[in-house]
Amino acid sequence: MTTPIGKVFVSHASADKTFVDRLVADLAARAIPVWYDKLDLRVGESVPGGINEGLTASKYFLIVLSKSSVASRWVTEELNAALMEQVARGGTFLLPALLEDCELPPLLRHRRYADFRTDYDRGLADLLGVWGKDREAASVANGQPLYPWPDIAATEEEFVYLHSTRFDKFFRMGCDLSRTADWAIDYIVDTLRLPWNQEVSQLGMKWSFSYRLIFDEKGIGLSTRLRDAGVPVGAVLKLGISGTYEDVWEKELKEMWDGTKMYEMGGAMMRDARLRQSIRDRGQLTSARLKELADAGRATESPTGAVRQRPARLNGNVRPHKIHREYFSRHASNLSQQDLVIGCSTC
Repeated sequence: MTTPIGKVFVSHASADKTFVDRLVADLAARAIPVWYDKLDLRVGESVPGGINEGLTASKYFLIVLSKSSVASRWVTEELNAALMEQVARGGTFLLPALLEDCELPPLLRHRRYADFRTDYDRGLADLLGVWGKDREAASVANGQPLYPWPDIAATEEEFVYLHSTRFDKFFRMGCDLSRTADWAIDYIVDTLRLPWNQEVSQLGMKWSFSYRLIFDEKGIGLSTRLRDAGVPVGAVLKLGISGTYEDVWEKELKEMWDGTKMYEMGGAMMRDARLRQSIRDRGQLTSARLKELADAGRATESPTGAVRQRPARLNGNVRPHKIHREYFSRHASNLSQQDLVIGCSTC
């Protein structure tokens, strides 16, 4: 199916009405929902108010680029509003449609456009192709909403679909397949603000997370370019997330009495009693509870805030945080791995 998963807001200059009328008619013939001022603004209705409502209700912002539109104050304001929607609400995709050669707005120059300059049918096919890929990719996410990537400056010559149940969102992310897996992991972690480590002081817990890219059930080496790893356009990747936890309270109890640290005896006895009571109050840390705590910590900042550090680079295909010896002591436990599904595509 080529029907987009949301309404299409059409922004244009009045001088381009003939072209827009044809385009809107072709979209309507394919049951594609469109917000078009000629059809959706009623007599006497506030123009700015109607436009704002149309933008808020639309998933796609289709801007018709021509000499007239780039000089239009209304089109510029609509574009700025759409960009604000993408940044603030994360729900609007920008789709440039180039009608004729013109000076492109700076924020659209890095985006791929549907080219109507010499071949109308080709331009229409470009638009339908984007919506078709979005719908096909969304099926992987079991109907979850599709969102644009938070980095509005990212190029979209090639892009991937990034799915994470952890964030309850399904992203379309610009991604150059000539980049290395190491770069892609860093970019995803930085843009989505995923933690390398996380602390919940109320529970005496610290987590350390690592990330890896997987293709065809095999990890991709950090220094390997995605394309060199055999990842074709349209492939499905996974971003694997794994983690270990450190029991800070148990660790402190151990160090109090093994000579690792020096304590005043009276203070040590009191601290020992408080720590043991805190551990009893915390309850048993089962695998299910550890997973629940880790998921909650990565979905929102912990009470102490997420501590994000860039780890030392290691050979292999995993980007871990710096490895602490105590993670592999008797107090360390592996968390179940969580997979983010990425479906590569290009428009």
